[in-house]
Amino acid sequence: MSGFDWQKEKKKRQRLNKSKSGGEALHKKAVSLHIQGDIRNAENLYRQAIEAGFLHEVTLSNLGVICRNSNRPEEAIYLYKKAIEINPSDPNTHANLGNLYKDLGNLDQALASTLKSLELKPDNPTAHMNLGGIYKELGKLDQALASTLKSLELKPDNPDAHINLGGIYKDLGNLDQDLASTLKSLELKNNNPDALINLGVIYSNLGNLDLALAFSLRSLELKPDDPSALNNLQVLFNQITPSPSNSHNLIKAYELLLNLDTVSLKKLTIIFIQAFLPTIQEAAKPDPIISVNNNALANLAADWRLRKSLTLMILPHQDIENFLTRLRKELLMLASNQKPIPEYLRILTEALAIQCFLNEYVYTQSPKEEELVNLLIHNSSKSQDSFNQHLAIIACYAPIHQLRLKQKWLKDYPTTTYESRTLIQVQRDEPKEEERIKASIQSDSDIVDKVSLKVQEMYEENPYPRYRYAVSHTDQSLARNISEVIKVESTKSNLQFPKAFITNHSRPKVLIAGCGTGNQVIKASRYKNAQITAIDLSSSSLAYAIRKAEEYGMSNVSFKRMDLLNLAGLDMTFEIIECGGVLHHMDDPAKGLSVLNNQLKHGGYIQLGLYSEIARQKIVEARNQIKELGLKSTPAGIREFRTKILQGELINLSEMLQFGQDFYSLSQCRDLFFHVQEHRFTTELVQKIINIQGLIFCGFILPEAIKK
Repeated sequence: MSGFDWQKEKKKRQRLNKSKSGGEALHKKAVSLHIQGDIRNAENLYRQAIEAGFLHEVTLSNLGVICRNSNRPEEAIYLYKKAIEINPSDPNTHANLGNLYKDLGNLDQALASTLKSLELKPDNPTAHMNLGGIYKELGKLDQALASTLKSLELKPDNPDAHINLGGIYKDLGNLDQDLASTLKSLELKNNNPDALINLGVIYSNLGNLDLALAFSLRSLELKPDDPSALNNLQVLFNQITPSPSNSHNLIKAYELLLNLDTVSLKKLTIIFIQAFLPTIQEAAKPDPIISVNNNALANLAADWRLRKSLTLMILPHQDIENFLTRLRKELLMLASNQKPIPEYLRILTEALAIQCFLNEYVYTQSPKEEELVNLLIHNSSKSQDSFNQHLAIIACYAPIHQLRLKQKWLKDYPTTTYESRTLIQVQRDEPKEEERIKASIQSDSDIVDKVSLKVQEMYEENPYPRYRYAVSHTDQSLARNISEVIKVESTKSNLQFPKAFITNHSRPKVLIAGCGTGNQVIKASRYKNAQITAIDLSSSSLAYAIRKAEEYGMSNVSFKRMDLLNLAGLDMTFEIIECGGVLHHMDDPAKGLSVLNNQLKHGGYIQLGLYSEIARQKIVEARNQIKELGLKSTPAGIREFRTKILQGELINLSEMLQFGQDFYSLSQCRDLFFHVQEHRFTTELVQKIINIQGLIFCGFILPEAIKK
C-alpha cells in the first residue's frame, strides 16, 4: 500500500513539474508580448501561467502593473502583495506598490513601500526620484529635495528627475533654480512636452507671459490633448495683454481653444475683438451692409473662426452689436421682399441666429421687424424650400423651440455644416431636453418665503446665466484635494485644515447653495473626489444645470429644488459650502448665512460671493434711473433701457457698456440692473455677520492679476 502511495505521489510531482514548466513558458511569452505593447494578450498569458501554478513574483508584479495602468487599483495591490509574499526581497515590487499607493493618495503607505524598496536596493535612482515626489506631496520639501538630488547623483542624465527637481524648487520659491532644472531636462530630452508645459508655467510666474504662451503652444503641438497644457493656456488668457509681439501666438491659441469644450469662452472675447473688430467696422461702413462690393463682409462670412465664435460666445462690444443688428435687419428685409439671400451669407446667417439665441434676443428690434418676422413665419409654411431658406433668419428673432413649425420640415432641414447642425442643436434639441428634465424635477421642500418666491419667478423666466461652455471645468487628472484648492484661491496663508481636506482619497461633501444654471457646479470639478449637492429655487435653472453637468460627465452631483432656508431638511453636513450671488438676493442675508453655518462640518469652509457697496455705486445709479423711467423687468423694458444707453440718451450711464457680457445678454442684464431684491455689503458688515456666526475670515478670492 505504501508503495502505491509513493507511485501516486511521484506521478503527482511529475504533473506539477510539467505544469510549472508550461507556466514558465507562458510567463516568458507574456513578458515578450508585454514588451511589444500587446497588453491584452500579455495579461491573458500571465493569468494562464498563474493558473498553471507558476507563482513567480515577476509574473504577479507585471500583472499588477497592467491592472494599475488599466485603472484596477484594488487588484493591482492584491497582486503586488502576493508577489511580496513570494519574494519579500524584491525591491521592484515594493517600488511598484509604493507608486500605486502614491497614485491613490495614500502617502503614508507609499512612503513605507518606497523606503523598503530603497532598503533592499539603495542605489536605485528611480526609487529615490519617486521618494522625492512622495515627500513633495507630504509637504516635506527639504527631504524631497535631498531625495531628488540623490537620484540625480546616481543618474545625472534623467530628464524626469530634473523636471521633478524644478517642481520642488518652485514650491520652495526658487524660480531661478526651477527654470534651470527645467531647461536642463529639455537639454537632455529635446521636445519633451512635460518640460515645455512646466516652462510655460515658470515664465508665467516670472511675469514673462509672451514666452509662457510660446512654450505652452509648443507643448500642445507635441501633446495636443494634454489637460495640464490646456489648463495653463486658459490661465494665460486671463492674464496676458494683447500686443503686436504676441498677436501671432494669441491667434494660434485662440484657434486651438475654439475647438475645446473645456474653455471659458468669456476669456476669448478680448482676442476676438482684437482680431475681428477692425474688419467688422470696415464691413459696417457701406449702407446697406449687404452689397456686392463689401469685401470686408465677404471676408467675415468666409472666416470659420468668426462664424464659430458667433456660435459659442456673447460678443460684448457696441460696434459689433450695431453691425449684427443691421445685418440681421437687412437679411429680414431681403427675405420679406422675396429677394434671394447671397449664398456666401447663408452659413453666416445660421451663426448669427445662434448668437441671437445665446444673448436671448437682447438686440433691439422695431415693430416693423416684428411684423415682418411674423409674416415670414407664415410664408415659410408654404413649402419645404421656403422653410429651408428662411428658418435661420426667423431664428435670428425668435427661438425655434418656441415656434409652431412643421416638425417634418424641421427634421428635414439640411444640416450639412457645423453651423446648421449647431443651430438645430442649440435652438431645438437642447431646450427640448431641458423641458424633459424640468418635468421630472420634484421639489424637495415648499418655498414659502415671499422674497424667495419673487426671486424664483424671475429665474424661471430667465435662467441665469446661459452659456455654451462653463466658466471653468477641471479634468479629473488635475483635480486637487480641498486644502490645495483653498491655498491657491485664498489671499491668506497658513490656513488650518482637517485631515479630510488634505488626503487625496477622502470624499468630501460639497454644497453649492444657489447653483443657478450650473457654472459653479462644473467649476467644483476642481475638488478631488467631491460628492456635490446643488440646490436652487428655479426648476428652469436646475434643468439647464443638469443638462450641462451631464454634458461634462459629472455623475457625482445630486441636484435638488429647494429654498436655502430649508437646508436643515437635507439632514446633511458639508466640508465645503459655496454660496455665490445668493445671500444678497435674500430678505435677510444674515439668516441665510446662519442656515448655511448650521450645515457646515466642524473645520469646514464657506465661500461667499456678495455685492460690494462701493463697487456697485454705478449699478445703484442705474437701478434708480430705471425706476424713474418706469421701465419694467421684461424683455421689452430691458431692450429699451439698453437702447437708451447705446444711443447716448443716458450719458451718466455710459460706463454700463464696460460691464461686458452682463450688458450684452438679456438674462445677465436683468440680473445686473433689474433684480427684484438686492443687498450690498461693506467689509465691516461682512466681518460683523461672520463674527456673529463664529466664523473666521480666511481671505478673499481675487483674480491672479490683482493678486500679483
